[in-house]
Amino acid sequence: MPQSLQIGWIDYGSRERNKILTILSLLSVPQAVDELGIGVVRDGFSDLLFPGTSTIQTRAKYFLLVPYIMMELERENILNPKVFLDRLWSEEIALISILKKGNAEGVIGGRSGEKLQRKPSSTYWNGLYTFGIFQNHSRLSLDGYMRAVCAMKREKRLLSASGDGADDADKMYCGPSGFWRAPLPPENWRESVTIELTDEEAGFLRDRITKSEHAKDSLLAHILRNNLYEVVTYDEISIIGKKFELPQDIRADYEMAQRFAKFIYGANIRFNVILSGGQNEEANREWDIWYGSVTNGFVRNYDIYEAVNRLSISRHNRARLIPFFDKWQKAVLSGDVKVMDNLIIAREIELKGKERAKLNSENSSWQDGVWLGGRRLQYRFRNTRRLIEDIYNGLGVDKNV
Repeated sequence: MPQSLQIGWIDYGSRERNKILTILSLLSVPQAVDELGIGVVRDGFSDLLFPGTSTIQTRAKYFLLVPYIMMELERENILNPKVFLDRLWSEEIALISILKKGNAEGVIGGRSGEKLQRKPSSTYWNGLYTFGIFQNHSRLSLDGYMRAVCAMKREKRLLSASGDGADDADKMYCGPSGFWRAPLPPENWRESVTIELTDEEAGFLRDRITKSEHAKDSLLAHILRNNLYEVVTYDEISIIGKKFELPQDIRADYEMAQRFAKFIYGANIRFNVILSGGQNEEANREWDIWYGSVTNGFVRNYDIYEAVNRLSISRHNRARLIPFFDKWQKAVLSGDVKVMDNLIIAREIELKGKERAKLNSENSSWQDGVWLGGRRLQYRFRNTRRLIEDIYNGLGVDKNV
């Protein structure tokens, strides 16, 4: 029987802790485990199509809630970054019970409560920068932001040491005009706040996504800019390209991402066939469908370099990805399933080592209904779909129009 895995790490600071918590959070997301080492390509296309998003974001409201809390904390006389962080986390925890009223969906910490480890501020920080809600050319980290705020306050205190009300928190306020481009938090906003966006908040967020430097040319911005509400009813990202005309640059990235998803999906199917010893009937059916769809020349004509050339992938990762793509292409073209399976087994061992490789471990056993490594790549579409729906609902857009 497989033993449970216990993980420990040395806690050097909040930045390192957040990296670990991100990994652990992803492991709890269905289909998130990258069994074949192609996550860097998956994430690269996800960032092109849906920048500022992640698989652990739940509701769009947090793009406003986090700045509301931050701007309020900036008004307080906090000079120590550690105190600022403690106050931030305390406020985020306190918000859980408020948002849970009415059994609202997607409340971060709804189940874990005060034990919540990954706070909304860290989960949404990249998106706040990407959408231009947090403004800083140096792309400060969350820790860096808190240090900067406290340093500004200490400097103001020194400059005001002559005694003209230096202890007045309002005079030490370094708020929205400095780091934040967001609506000011309404007075007593916690008394009536919900997980749903107000009309003003939804309009602001759509405006930020469609106009910000890092997101305005994305598929996400195109969907919001052109009121493509129908998208929230789609189960697969592949439907978007069939239903809508897309700008040339966006379509080029979209279709490249779709080609890669189709190319690599067969490798993931074989992983699950091997894992089950051929007993996974769903994987067997998926394999027949996939293999039948690629033997018309798709695999032969697929450019194994196009994805890594388009994305900002390091030389180290390219050196590990291209040989695998090349071998997979040749294995499929050979028509020999044994060659394909040996490649998949060798790939997992290369990535994890023999002791941890599921396809080479006596400690691993397949359970009926289990599918590892994800299905066909969706590039965060299903997570982003919820954020898009929140924005359109806030704007009062009728999805049936």
